Amino acid sequence: MFNEMARWVQEDNETGVYYETWTVKSEAGPNATTWFESYDCSQFVHRTYKKLLDMGAELSSQTPTYYTKIYLYSGEPIYLGDDSIFQQSSMKDLATDIKKFYHSFRSHQSVIEMIESLLEAFEKMVLEKTFYFYYNSEYWKLPMKYPYIKIIYEEIPLP
Repeated sequence: MFNEMARWVQEDNETGVYYETWTVKSEAGPNATTWFESYDCSQFVHRTYKKLLDMGAELSSQTPTYYTKIYLYSGEPIYLGDDSIFQQSSMKDLATDIKKFYHSFRSHQSVIEMIESLLEAFEKMVLEKTFYFYYNSEYWKLPMKYPYIKIIYEEIPLP
């Protein structure tokens, strides 16, 4: 079982090459369309448990698992292209706008810079209703919808 699990972990790491924090949905309700699913550490834990169960392991933990999830709410995403956006002169304005958008999310900011960045992100997401989303090596424009973003600490049951 150990060797099979080791092979599966290697394969999972080689095929799941992207990391995504956000889950993008059409709305906050139960009948929402999920445009993009997060692909993060918590998802790896759940895939691992499922694989162990598939291999015949018995899981008996009664401890609930909670994760912080970030949801974005959007109309149907608009495909913009891949990294070639930044090499095409015809896409210069779009490339500049995407770079400016992601500049708001940079790390290691001072308190003043962080406040400015939050205001910039608010302006883009709420006032302009736009979020540039990078997912699995592709860029998408999300036409944001109310409530725009929600951060939830929720239980995600083990399989």
